[in-house]
Amino acid sequence: MIRKICLPSLHDGLSDYAIVLDLLFSTVSLHDNHSFVFSTLHPCLMDIVMNAIQAHILVVDDAQLIRNMMVQVLKKAGYTVDTVENGQQAVDYFIEYHPDLILMDADMPVLNGLEACQRIRELPEGKNIPILIVTAFGEREWVDRAYQMGATDYLTKPVNWHVLRNRIHYILQARRAEEALFEEKERAQVTLASIGDGVITTNAEGKVDYINPVAVRLTGWTPERAYGQALNEVFFVIDETTGEPVEAPLQRCLEQGETVDIAKENNVLLNRQTKQYFAIEDSVAPIRDRKGHIIGVVVVFHDVTELVYKSKHDSLTDLYNRREFESRLKRTLHTKSPIEHSLLYMDLDQFKIVNDLCGHEAGDQLLKDVALLLKKKVKENHGYGRATLARLGGDEFGLLLEKCGLQQSTNIANNIREAIENYRFFWRSNDTQETGIFSIGISIGLVPFNTEHAPQHDVLAVADASCFAAKHAGRNMVHVYQEKYAEQLERHKEIQWVSLINDNLTRENGFSLYYQPIMPLSEPEQGFHYEILLRMDDQRGSLLSPGSFLSAAGRHNLMPILDQWVVKTVLQWFVNNPHYIPQLTLLSINISGHSLGDKNFLATVIDSIRHAPIPPYKLCFEINETSAITNLSGAVNFMSHLKKLGCRFALDNFGAGMSSFSYLKNLPIDFIKIDGDFVKGIVNDPIDYATVKAINDIGHLMHIKTIAERVETKAILDKLKGISVDYVQGYWVGEPQPLKIKESIH
Repeated sequence: MIRKICLPSLHDGLSDYAIVLDLLFSTVSLHDNHSFVFSTLHPCLMDIVMNAIQAHILVVDDAQLIRNMMVQVLKKAGYTVDTVENGQQAVDYFIEYHPDLILMDADMPVLNGLEACQRIRELPEGKNIPILIVTAFGEREWVDRAYQMGATDYLTKPVNWHVLRNRIHYILQARRAEEALFEEKERAQVTLASIGDGVITTNAEGKVDYINPVAVRLTGWTPERAYGQALNEVFFVIDETTGEPVEAPLQRCLEQGETVDIAKENNVLLNRQTKQYFAIEDSVAPIRDRKGHIIGVVVVFHDVTELVYKSKHDSLTDLYNRREFESRLKRTLHTKSPIEHSLLYMDLDQFKIVNDLCGHEAGDQLLKDVALLLKKKVKENHGYGRATLARLGGDEFGLLLEKCGLQQSTNIANNIREAIENYRFFWRSNDTQETGIFSIGISIGLVPFNTEHAPQHDVLAVADASCFAAKHAGRNMVHVYQEKYAEQLERHKEIQWVSLINDNLTRENGFSLYYQPIMPLSEPEQGFHYEILLRMDDQRGSLLSPGSFLSAAGRHNLMPILDQWVVKTVLQWFVNNPHYIPQLTLLSINISGHSLGDKNFLATVIDSIRHAPIPPYKLCFEINETSAITNLSGAVNFMSHLKKLGCRFALDNFGAGMSSFSYLKNLPIDFIKIDGDFVKGIVNDPIDYATVKAINDIGHLMHIKTIAERVETKAILDKLKGISVDYVQGYWVGEPQPLKIKESIH
């Protein structure tokens, strides 16, 4: 049987015992087995139950009744509670169990509460445990002594249970917050110490207040020496090109709250205290407090020396690569000065013989040997500025001699030519053990220039043409460029292109095909739409895009042959891969203007289509706008014959040429490809936007689908969607991929 007892509510000024009994019996019932059962909770205890943080509390008091009452109250409030009778037991209990909070009476036998508090504080684990002293002494001297002995807080008797409730709640809450903050800080410290990036933080005055181990290693500053120093002292970077210091944008971060990538704005090197330099990537960002106020900055950086080195050097010879060579040449040209510089373009003679007879392994070794020999000869010559030696591709090398006039650079070129001429390449085959000794030569084109009066043509192209002139004149020679020979050099260069095109037409891998996706915007399709793109092997290890060689091919009537090769190769690919035809919606193939009036080409294309497995309606031929209008009758005739088979047509680069909409009525076209020069500016240029919109609108009025080229960002795509362009093509949609090495068009 449960007997329910309800006593009056709390009254201020009652004795401790009265308060305990009143609070207890107003909220519990007595069970037959003498255990207490809560029924209607007093409002004070209800708040405790609802807001309690699960915690382990130790109650220390020599009065058993108070211990029992406090256990019942605190347990019902959601806490785990244990009790001891004196200060010594409290110390022993803490050492073994580590409670979350101690409620300790001040005046107890054996060891009083204040001395127990002091002993606990002296333990390594006791420095942060909240200790709440409960005492009848309220004098200031006694309170001061309690704090001196290590008490977290104190309560005077008679205890106000409402105050006790809040005091325990907020003390534990503060301790949990402190522990969480400590753990978070420890986690952050461990993380910052173990990551591969250097990290430096400053205060609001820009003084260093933290530096992690990686930053210590990279900067050479120890934490003890770095703390309190200005950021620019510890994080000292210089411009890679000029060698001038680059100020870390500390003020921009502190005043404007901007995140800055210094390495993006300048190619920078971190200057270590030992005068070592590291290429870095970095960012400087503001640190904010809860209110958003900037209280410092954080610099995050990492060593990219190896990556930068690899990006600038040729992997085979360890010389600079073409990209870095051209970058340095460009910087030299941008520095206006009457000082004369020289550019050497060098091409090995007889390299192809070694490569063909002995294989690529021998060819690679020969290039390595030549690179070492060139390095040696460059180092032997002094008296000029910086020298940049690079492998430009295949068996071609470049040498940029800054602050080096014609006479000195001619001597250097002749020294290099003689050294290569006297060099003998020995090779033993690992497979056949056959040996061979080869002599080679080198043809050198030399272009002297200053940045105020550089050649009218591209300096590197002129040097290349001069090198070709040296080869044409008998090989193993130095040809010095002169302005009066410019026309002759262009002619030589043209012959070189024609020779390369004809040679590649006889080689199995001289030309290759790529494909690029064309994505529908207005009407989702089942299947894929692609354009076929042509690439040519430069026989130096790189592929050339059509813009490099089509002009020369056109002037020498080679375009019908190239177009025929493309059509036959594409259709043969589908003969070998017929299972991909069902998933293909449309395949676009470019046809040059030179092929439109060629009857033999037309007959060949018709015959190839009739014998191909792909349905003609899945083929689309792209014709350049200017070519079609220039040879309008030939274009109409060509298109009419293939239209009868079911083929479709697109007018390419519309807007770049004559752009007369009246011609569209005379051409049986299905698609207009809007020129990419207009498309790329559509976001920021209102004229480009209006042009694209006008072409699209007129096309739709004539029931012609539109395709926008050179779509390279989502912003461009969104603009095109807004004016209802039908299709998009460009690097944002997909980059060109090689056809021959893919299992499928996908």
